[in-house]
Amino acid sequence: MSELVIARSLPVDVLDTIGDGWTVYGRVVPYGVTQTVSDDGKKFYKERFECGAFQNSAKNRGRGVRFLAGHNRDIDMSLIGRCVEVRELDDGLYTAFRIFRDHPLAEEARSGELTKWSVGALVKRTHDDAGVQVRTWCVLDHVAATAVPQYEGAGVLYARESVIPEPTPIRDALRAKLDQLRADR
Repeated sequence: MSELVIARSLPVDVLDTIGDGWTVYGRVVPYGVTQTVSDDGKKFYKERFECGAFQNSAKNRGRGVRFLAGHNRDIDMSLIGRCVEVRELDDGLYTAFRIFRDHPLAEEARSGELTKWSVGALVKRTHDDAGVQVRTWCVLDHVAATAVPQYEGAGVLYARESVIPEPTPIRDALRAKLDQLRADR
């Protein structure tokens, strides 16, 4: 099968600014959600990314993934940050980018004025499931700030310092149990 290069746009909701605000963090690809998409703006089809589709990109911790201002532009001008983390969670692929402070769009990116994210990926493995293109292996190429959204439920979650908190499933489960015990009193 030949490789397919796709670009998908995502809505962004800036929720909070913490830390120094020069790192943005958010979900770039939702998992398990079927959405109507288009590669050329004319032909539309249904697509879904499966959990684990970007596991190699996550293992590489974002090495080589760029944060751009839009697609198809001069890389020197559009490169607005560097990837500091790529992480797969059950509900999607999450990234964090450190914004270059001297870039002309740095303040816009930091303050949340770049309101949409778009993902560029190389699709390595896909299959059709009742008319839905199911993406099972992809390589993350870049994330771009763009004006054209395509996915719901993805985008910048907040601007913050450059460390993504580690998941704490055991602590979270214990807190949930404690909250349940308190509610049962």
